[in-house]
Amino acid sequence: MALALQDLENSTLWNLQQSELVNFGGAPLWSQATNPAISQSALDFMINRAYARVMSDLADTQLVLTTITFPSIAQTSDYPLSAISAAGVWNSSKWNNALWGPALPSPAVQRVTRVKYNPIGQPWTEDFEGGVRLVSWQQFNRYCGFGYLRPFTYNIIPDFCAVTPDRNKLAFFPGTASSGDTITVEFVPELTPGTSFPPLVNATDVLQLPDPASDLVILWATSLCWPKLREMGAAQEYQKMYGGELLRVRDQLSQRSLGDTQRFRDAEEGLALSYPIGGVLSLP
Repeated sequence: MALALQDLENSTLWNLQQSELVNFGGAPLWSQATNPAISQSALDFMINRAYARVMSDLADTQLVLTTITFPSIAQTSDYPLSAISAAGVWNSSKWNNALWGPALPSPAVQRVTRVKYNPIGQPWTEDFEGGVRLVSWQQFNRYCGFGYLRPFTYNIIPDFCAVTPDRNKLAFFPGTASSGDTITVEFVPELTPGTSFPPLVNATDVLQLPDPASDLVILWATSLCWPKLREMGAAQEYQKMYGGELLRVRDQLSQRSLGDTQRFRDAEEGLALSYPIGGVLSLP
């Protein structure tokens, strides 16, 4: 069951023992409260802070993803990752597509998980696998001579890409030599107002998280609210509860299928199996 903002408000108020406000099945009874200990705007702020915290803590599980697609430009090495129309993608068959309206600007990038490059007119797509062609910024700079080679090097298909440290640009080496190719970037988003992943504002706004992760938002929001009531010990207890629930959710949701396994892999295996464009295997 997808929880809306009003459900999160009710659940958090229940934990805070503000039972005179709780109205399960509808929005809390704010109009009937006399000087509530925590205002609705403060509670919503804490819920959104908790929402952002949960998305960050679960980022490596890739449970929440969005995808942006844009064309290549001749002799270009860097591409912005913001202000691009995005279509939401969620790794679950339970996703309700009716929640998505027209394409909105893409949210801020928290973690890029996959990059694909499709040359114009070609039936195949080059996949920049994480740790192989999608590399860290430090490794990327080793390949391009710490930026020295980038202004002079372009190729039909880039060999490597990386996300800049500020997470605002996708950098390729060599840069793209032609225009009109299709670049697709899949990433874990951050909550960003006015985008396809905004903070919760209206009472009926729904969490864009798998249902088992909903309780994490409630637990962390409660821990953020307790200090206002001078209950520091209760805040610490809820933080511990959050940590235990986080482990349970990660264990339950991080494995996508029975085929998922963990194993050691040689660093060169991915390069050997991928399509070697531009002499990538000769690079250090």
